[in-house]
Amino acid sequence: MDSDSVIVAEENPQMVIQNATEAIQIARRAFAEASPTYSSSRALWRNERWLPQISYLVPNGYGPYGVMFDVSVTGTDCNLGKGPCEAFTTFDDWQKSLDTQANGSTYFNLGFGDTQTWGGLFITTSAETISGAIGSGDGPLVDSNRILQGVQTGLHYSKAIGPDTSFRTGVENLITWDSQDFTFSDMTRNFYFVGSQRLRLKPPENASPWFRNLYLTAGVGNGEFKPIEQTFQDQTQALRDAGCATYGFTPTNPCSNERFKRALRTGSDYGQINPIASIAIEALDGLHIIGEWSGRNLNAGISWRPFNEIGLVITPMIESIVSNCEYPGCRVTPIDGYPERVPLPDAVLTERVRLSLQASLQIKF
Repeated sequence: MDSDSVIVAEENPQMVIQNATEAIQIARRAFAEASPTYSSSRALWRNERWLPQISYLVPNGYGPYGVMFDVSVTGTDCNLGKGPCEAFTTFDDWQKSLDTQANGSTYFNLGFGDTQTWGGLFITTSAETISGAIGSGDGPLVDSNRILQGVQTGLHYSKAIGPDTSFRTGVENLITWDSQDFTFSDMTRNFYFVGSQRLRLKPPENASPWFRNLYLTAGVGNGEFKPIEQTFQDQTQALRDAGCATYGFTPTNPCSNERFKRALRTGSDYGQINPIASIAIEALDGLHIIGEWSGRNLNAGISWRPFNEIGLVITPMIESIVSNCEYPGCRVTPIDGYPERVPLPDAVLTERVRLSLQASLQIKF
């Protein structure tokens, strides 16, 4: 027998095994990456596991598969409306400011359906009484006789046109269950329509774990998604329509505190449509880097899923990065016909970027 033939006969099986193993790994990556992308109210779901968020304030276009439930808690170190958010020089100064200016929100969200076929539905519920009770300090602010105090519900619909492309529309905080509550039921009503696109940056044969996916989201929205100066102008008009004192208008009789709060709420809701968008890149499996334009300002941060088998997602963000009318110095015409431009109230301004943190837990049934 020829010696060269013996060498070839010994080496070929090892080469075949190695190539077969590599082919199986490539096939598995191809299958996993070809799986459709779904989402809870925020975090993504693909190939039977949870992935981090691809936006923070801006909704993403993906929707549910089967039944999905998530609960999320969001905290901001200085809420616009409790300002001015003053710059701090020491950690102690920042901690002290949290007592009076921090704000928390709690959400319970249920999704069901199949976004890839007939569509998916979300029912989102905010419960401000929970955050208010925790942060009330001297005593509970919640009226135990009003079980629906602070509860607001939104409705949303999502529909995909491919495994990587999906659209979502809805109204956040559409229903206020306690119509007489203007302290806790203060979440703005927003209409929005967005679409999200996943871009696969590397082919399955490339085994590198770095930067495999890019997510783009774009759309329109109002309410919380309109610039602060537009909200100020809408609130001024709502106050005048309600017969409350405001720029260029002094009523014969002062309006009640309830009517005043109702007018401010009306001015915050809905209004002019504005562009919103986000971009997120998968730096590593379980870690996304996020940038977004909320219609009001630029936000940036990361979203992290620390455990592969648990749908816990942690998203720290930096908000109000652009020095626009959220910062001192901006002057606007408060209402049509008013002869002067005026500064916005100090309470809605910030002198620095704001810090926020969201933690959510997703469950797939």
